[in-house]
Amino acid sequence: MALAMTLEPTAEAAPVVTGPLRTCIVTGETMAPERMIRFVVGPDGDVVPDLARRLPGRGMWLAAERAIVEQAVAKKAFARAARAAVTAAPDLPQRIEKLLLDRALEDLSRARRAGRAVAGFVKVEQMIAQRRAGLLVVAHEADGDGLGKLQASGLPIERLGGVADLGGVFGRDQAVYVAVARDDASGAFIQRIASGAARWRRYRSNGAG
Repeated sequence: MALAMTLEPTAEAAPVVTGPLRTCIVTGETMAPERMIRFVVGPDGDVVPDLARRLPGRGMWLAAERAIVEQAVAKKAFARAARAAVTAAPDLPQRIEKLLLDRALEDLSRARRAGRAVAGFVKVEQMIAQRRAGLLVVAHEADGDGLGKLQASGLPIERLGGVADLGGVFGRDQAVYVAVARDDASGAFIQRIASGAARWRRYRSNGAG
């Protein structure tokens, strides 16, 4: 059975909780760490996002939504949570969006280096025809007949970045369509790319702007 396409942010299945629940310092909501962003205070007293949840220090947690990060910066929530004079840069919400995009693109780049991802409509169609494709990735500008043909394949589709972002992964100026080959039993590439793209979209779609 073909997997459902993901073209716009939609409700997602609840992630598997791998550890204790965390509490958002803005909303007070408790949720799984996988749906949040961890922050720590750096050596210079600046707020540092810890997307991998590995940095030392006491963690401060926010729901992974741009609007929530914007509120935390505006309302000085980090200083209250840390009980210290800490600095949250005004551009922190934008930086996090870029970091989330870069992480997802790096996973796509790993798939390319492993020979498991191709760019360009013709190559994507070939991988689909060979029944090797397991995930399609398209730039947010993708539209029209090309996108319609990919939708007809029944394969899952993730929007990730713009044409220049995808092009950079493949050493070209632009790329609109990308296909990732079916993985081994672990599904590592496809799972990581799809979840990273969804996390980036969910973050940026929940912004004040």
